[in-house]
Amino acid sequence: MKNHNQDDAYSRARYKVEKIKRFYKHLAAYIIVNSLIFGIKIIRNLTHGETFSEAFFDINFYGIWLFWGIGLVFHAFAVFGTDYFFGKNWEENKIKQFMEEDGHSFKSNNK
Repeated sequence: MKNHNQDDAYSRARYKVEKIKRFYKHLAAYIIVNSLIFGIKIIRNLTHGETFSEAFFDINFYGIWLFWGIGLVFHAFAVFGTDYFFGKNWEENKIKQFMEEDGHSFKSNNK
């Protein structure tokens, strides 16, 4: 039988999983929808006599990617938080990674 603390912990964990799941659905929609719009616009421009490079590099295509992308970044920060990208241990982990790539051992000074 579960106690009250286990139920609360389970509810919090489930809520976090749901937030992550919604973010990945948002990311998938971003990629699929923008790719379809991009493809349609390229085909349209090609049928109007533009070369592929003219159609591909038409600056009007990238506005949707940019502004929706900014919203997606904010969504990522809301789900994962800024600590996920630049958390307390980020700097130390990067130093450790680079030292190990150079063949040196690393000992933390924060303990």
